[in-house]
Amino acid sequence: MNLVKRLSLIAVFVSASAAVQAQNILDFPQPDKVPDEFFAVTEIPAGGMIKYETDAKTGFIFADRFQSMPVAYPANYGSLTQSLAGDGDPLDVIFYTRAPLQPGTLIKLRPIGVLKMIDGGEKDDKIVAVPTSKIDPTYDDIKEMSDLPKIEQERLQAFFRVYKQLPDGRKKVELNGFEDAAKAKTEIKQAFDAYKAKQ
Repeated sequence: MNLVKRLSLIAVFVSASAAVQAQNILDFPQPDKVPDEFFAVTEIPAGGMIKYETDAKTGFIFADRFQSMPVAYPANYGSLTQSLAGDGDPLDVIFYTRAPLQPGTLIKLRPIGVLKMIDGGEKDDKIVAVPTSKIDPTYDDIKEMSDLPKIEQERLQAFFRVYKQLPDGRKKVELNGFEDAAKAKTEIKQAFDAYKAKQ
């Protein structure tokens, strides 16, 4: 085999190896403005009834389960990249867009509040967010949870109150209301610091 063919085969092998070792999407770097703005990976589109989850080790998105309760996610759901929450998983975010986002889509968001939640006795807060102005200025006037229409706040709480009621025997969910954007930023910073400390 001549030298050119050998070099071509080596190049193909190196390219294939790089593709196999693709970077985990959950390690995607955060912007300089964090926690005022942050990146999240979409896992479940608004209106979805399938719970997709991003595997923390590989970054692959897989179908975790179909919703047993006949309720759909009221907004998009995902995870903040480069974050580690109190439950040992990336920090959860539920966010609004004018059209549902596809699983695996990265989006830059800004926090407007926190839905305080306990899942099976474990803290499992959800950051509530909207797109940054550059992505969609529609939400520019929504700075705090109190700016979100009351019916949307009620839908969020109603969904998380019942979404795990079937089948019987699943973890009990306890909701403790909303907190403001400042509290959301504190939780985001804590989650980023926890991620960095583990690296």
